[in-house]
Amino acid sequence: MTIASIAQKLNMSIRVLEKESIKSFLNRELHLAEIELFNLSVKYGAKNIKDLQQKIKDGEIPETRNSVEDFFNFDHMEAKKDKLKKILQNL
Repeated sequence: MTIASIAQKLNMSIRVLEKESIKSFLNRELHLAEIELFNLSVKYGAKNIKDLQQKIKDGEIPETRNSVEDFFNFDHMEAKKDKLKKILQNL
């Protein structure tokens, strides 16, 4: 099925269908990033990457392979969340 045929069946323009599809995809990705951030926040009791970094630095969280991987994942997810929010604002 093509985008044109789907748009026709939904009685909307291809442009609107594409824009709404992109918006839906970005919102889903944002939601997944927020879930991952929430899970990491709960796991380490950290509100954000700076808080997690401080907890590692202070020795509250041992610097293990898992905590370091989670640190980089936390940082990546925060950056992804910010990027997705900016893109959504500009749609």
